[in-house]
This record gives sequence, C-alpha cells and structure tokens, in this order.
Amino acid sequence: MTVINELSFIIVSWNSSQTLRGSIESCLSTIQKYYPHTGKIVVYDNASVDNCPQILDEFSRKYPKNFIGIKGQQNLGFAKGNNKAVEASPSKIYVLVNPDVTFKPEVITQLAGTLNSAKDIAIVCPQLVYLDRSVQPSIRRFPTFTYLFLKQLLGETLQSILHPFDYYYSQMPRPQKPVEINWAIGAFMMVSGEYIAKYGLFDERFFLYFEDVSLCLDAWQNGYRVLFQPKASALHLYQRSSTSSFFNYLRVVHIISALKFFAKYNHYQKRWKLVIWLLNINAKIKNYFRLLIAVLTQRLQKKDFIC
Repeated sequence: MTVINELSFIIVSWNSSQTLRGSIESCLSTIQKYYPHTGKIVVYDNASVDNCPQILDEFSRKYPKNFIGIKGQQNLGFAKGNNKAVEASPSKIYVLVNPDVTFKPEVITQLAGTLNSAKDIAIVCPQLVYLDRSVQPSIRRFPTFTYLFLKQLLGETLQSILHPFDYYYSQMPRPQKPVEINWAIGAFMMVSGEYIAKYGLFDERFFLYFEDVSLCLDAWQNGYRVLFQPKASALHLYQRSSTSSFFNYLRVVHIISALKFFAKYNHYQKRWKLVIWLLNINAKIKNYFRLLIAVLTQRLQKKDFIC
C-alpha cells in the first residue's frame, strides 16, 4: 500500500551548494514543527560537480525518515528533475522550492490554508522578496511575443518604460487578500497533489524556463485556479544571469523555451506554424542521432568482444 504524505518539499539542485543547505533547513524546520510524521523533503540533484551530493548525504544520514536525496547521473533539466522528485514522494500537497529560497514555517500554513479553501485551486504562490527586502515582481501576466521580443532586443530596464507593452509584470497594487493571477515564477509555489495526480507537474519539453508559465496556463485550461497569497512571503537570493549579456547560454535557453511555449498552445499556433515545424524537425534529428549512436555503440561492443 502506497503511503501518502501530507506534504512534500521538492528541491532541484545543480551546483547550488552555497545556498542549498539554507533552503533544506527552512523545509526541515517546517516539517519538524507541523509535519514531523507526515512530511518529506526530496532533493533531486542534477549531477552537480560542487558539494551538493555531499550535502544530500549529510541530510540523508541525519534525517532518514524525512529526507530523500536523489543523485542524478546527468543534468535532466529543471522540469524533469522536479517530476522525478515528485514521483519519489506521493503527497497531498507539494511545495516547489528553489535551492536559493528560504522561508519561515508559518508561510506554509498560510499557503496551505489558501490551497485547501476550495477544490478548484491548483497552485498558490507567496510574495518573493530580495535580500534587501524589496519586492520581487514575481506575479505576471501570460507573455506575448511582442513583449518578449522587445525585452530581448531593448533590455528589461528600457522595456519597463514602455508601459503599453508591459504585459509581463503585473501592474496591480499589492492586494491584501488572496487574488487570482495568470502565473507566478516557480521559485516557490505550492501545488495540489490531487491536481498533479490528474495532470502531472511540469512539461518536460522545457529544460529550463517557461515550465512554470506552462504549468499555470495548463491549470487554468484544465478548469483550476492559480492564486497569489500576499500575506505569505519568502526570501529569494535571486541572481539575474539569463540577461547579463546578449550572447549568453542561458539567454539562448530562455529564447528556445519561449519558442516552445508559443508553439505549444492553440491560440499561438496559427502564427507559429514554421516554429512548430522546426521544433519537430529538431526533435526528429535528435532522435535519429541517438539511435545512430546506440547502434554504433552496440557494434563497437560486439567488435571488442570478438577480439
């Protein structure tokens, strides 16, 4: 019989040893206070080369009943890493936590109260704040191609001046009670286990970026709601890296994920037939080369065996 936990914290790490310990300790404090027998922490490490594996070993030894550390053999990406971690701990509630986020235990009870207040709520997100306690603009509208294009071309600082095109960041004043939102960044979000059991968590087509946008849009399309709880807040030690230079690996990954996002949904697809075709061709080429490598490897192994 499968044991269903009351709550599981899910963390995906990749060379995150400088902040990972603090994030795990925040989760652990919450479990010890509210879920000592029904809570789990699952950390999936995407083949880190720093001290993340050692941190997983340490917490696994100290807290074997509440901590699960999974060491991946390769970097599967953020979406797939989260999905692997979720599979390891069936739960009524999941809390997705970035390895650079810390919070107080009371935040979880506030979010859980909102999540459990109605059956059609799939996701609840808190307010994220930076180290200097300024508010991170984490509540966002679903993106448009125009905005993303201008942001990449002009830079986010200049883009923020162009108010008519500012569809991405929410312009509403800070609410005093839970409100419906399009989506919020996935650095810290609580997700219904019932929803995940029905529809899954992240779309694994997204290696990094836009998996959180897609999750929230899917929830809305499946008849569920996404809420923002302003009374709950978490500290996000966020470092902007994807926009630090024009020709940057993470910027390229961000653009690729954006194209995949626009190609996924029907109301974008009419304008994105060429992109969809290119993405499909890219997937077929990747599968062809994987098959070719597998065949060549088998032949080389047979040759070595005969010799």
